[in-house]
Amino acid sequence: MRLMFLFLAAVALLVALVLLVGWLLPQTREGRAEATIAAPPDLVLAVIEDVETQPEWRDVGSVTRTETGWSEVTARGERIDFVAEEMSVDRIALRFTSDAGYSGEWQALLAPVSGGTRIAVVERATTTSPLGRIVARLMFDPTEFATTYLAKLKARVEDQ
Repeated sequence: MRLMFLFLAAVALLVALVLLVGWLLPQTREGRAEATIAAPPDLVLAVIEDVETQPEWRDVGSVTRTETGWSEVTARGERIDFVAEEMSVDRIALRFTSDAGYSGEWQALLAPVSGGTRIAVVERATTTSPLGRIVARLMFDPTEFATTYLAKLKARVEDQ
């Protein structure tokens, strides 16, 4: 009986420690990346705006237009709803909410440069759940995600 009590106390202490660590982690994480794409800003914007074709060049299961923007369903089945606050040849600003418990914003600045467009993106994702913050740190690197997105965008735009 005493061994069972000690085991349960150890498990409770471990759970409390994990939740404390998660609670101490910042709710919002940020990823940044930049790339130069050999195309004018209006073509880069056109590819980003053509959300229905994104499953052809990104790791996205499906994309569906909605009244307020669009929804992506990832290969894992996660649904992410996007709302465009601004879509211009200079700046793109999106808000998103995931059914996996996080939300955030994605912004891109586009600038014409010699030989194409310089695009700089920043994504901020907020996870309110302490346990979710730990899981997010273990499974998702926002800078790697932004870098991979830009590499795939560059390939898509330059192949057109």
